[in-house]
Amino acid sequence: MRHLSLAVASFTVAAMVMAAPNAWAQSDADARIKALEQQLELLKQELELLKQDQAETKARADEAQTTADEVKESVAASQPLVSSGNSGVKLAISGQINRAVNVANDGDTTKAYFVDNDVSNSRFRLVGTANLDDATTLGTKIELGISPNNSSNVSQDNEDAGDTFDERVVEVFARNDSYGRLSLGKGSTASDNTAEYDLSLVAGPIMYSGVADIVGGLRFTDGNNLSDIRVDDAFFNFDGLGRKDRVLYDTPVFGPGLQLSTSAASDQRYDLALNWGGDYGDWSGVEFGDFVTLGAIAISDPNEDDVNYRLDGSFSVLHDPTGLSLTLAAGGESVDNGDNPMNLYAKAGWDTEFFDFGATGFGLDVTRATDICFDCDTGYSLGLAGVQTLDEWGVELYTQFRWFTIDTDTTDSLDDIYVMTAGTRVKF
Repeated sequence: MRHLSLAVASFTVAAMVMAAPNAWAQSDADARIKALEQQLELLKQELELLKQDQAETKARADEAQTTADEVKESVAASQPLVSSGNSGVKLAISGQINRAVNVANDGDTTKAYFVDNDVSNSRFRLVGTANLDDATTLGTKIELGISPNNSSNVSQDNEDAGDTFDERVVEVFARNDSYGRLSLGKGSTASDNTAEYDLSLVAGPIMYSGVADIVGGLRFTDGNNLSDIRVDDAFFNFDGLGRKDRVLYDTPVFGPGLQLSTSAASDQRYDLALNWGGDYGDWSGVEFGDFVTLGAIAISDPNEDDVNYRLDGSFSVLHDPTGLSLTLAAGGESVDNGDNPMNLYAKAGWDTEFFDFGATGFGLDVTRATDICFDCDTGYSLGLAGVQTLDEWGVELYTQFRWFTIDTDTTDSLDDIYVMTAGTRVKF
C-alpha cells in the first residue's frame, strides 16, 4: 500500500510541474509553490516509511537466521559424537599418553632412551554403565595399555624394546550403594595399589613408591660390563597381587571412607585389603579440618614357591592450606628360605599454584630395599621431581632426577645409576 501511495505522490508532483506555467498564468504563483512544497514533503515522508519497512524486514530476517543457527548448534550439542550401541547404556571414552626421555649414566656410558613411561603408561579406556534402578548400576570396562618402548623393558642392549599391548582391564561389575560392588574379569585385585596411595601431585605421572618403573629395564654395570641385575630386580614395592583374572568384592563405604575388599584370582591367589579415604577406587582422601588423609593395608597370597604371604600398605597426609604432604609406604614377604625381602619408602611433597593455568608440584623421596633379588643385599634410591599442569588441555609436564645404588651378596661391586627424566602426560 505504501508503494502505491508513493507512486501516486510521484505522479502528482510530475503533473504539477508540467502544469505549473499555466497555473502561474491563471492564479497566484505563491499558492502553487506552497502546494508543490506540500507534495514534496509527502513524498519525503513516504520514502522514510519505505526505508523503515526495509530495515524492519532485514532485522526480522537476521533474527530468524540467528534463531535457526542456535537451534542447529543446540541439536548438534545434544547429539554425542560417539554413542553406545545400546540406547540404555551410557558409554564413556578416556585415556592418556605418557611419553618421556631418560638420560641415564650407568658408570660405563651415558645414553638417551625414548620411552613410554611405565609409572603410568599410555592407555585407552571404554566404560559402559546402565542404571538398573535408582541404587544399582551395571557396568563394563575395557582398558588397554598401548605402550611402545615401555620403560620397564628398555635396557642398554635393547634400546628399542618394541610395542607392548596389555589388556589391563576386561571386566563386568554390579554396584549397589547398600550392598557394595562385585566385579568379574581381569582387573585390580583387592590388594592392587595399596602400597601406592599418595596425595602429592608428582605421584600421578612420575614419582611414587614404584621407583623402578621409569628405568626398570636398565642393568647395573661393574663399570665395563652389564650385570644380570636390572633396576626392577633390585627395587620392588610389593604392591599386592596387581591386576589378575579374578572375582572381587568391595563392601559399601562406611563412615567417611572405610572400605573392605577381597578377591580370589587365577592360579589359587587370594588377598584382603582395608582401605581408608575413598569410594570404590576413587581414592581422593578424607578431610579432617585442614588435612586430607588416605591409606590402605593389604595381605595377599601370591602362590609362589617359598612365599608364605605378602604384606603391604601406604599412608599419605596432605595439609591443604600449605600444599605440604607426607607419604609413607612399606611392603615385604614372609619366605621360607633366606631373609625376608622388604621395601621402605618415604616422600615429602609440596603442591602450589604459581600460575593461573595450573598447579605446580614438587617431591623428594627416598627408598630402602633389602634382599629383593637373589644376589641383592641392600639398595637405596633418592629422587627429586617436579610437575606442572596445564589444566585446560589436560597436560602434565614433568621432570625427575633419580639415583640408584645397590650392594650385592657377591664380591663384585656394581656402579650407581643416575637418571634424568623429562616427559609429558596428556589425558583425554
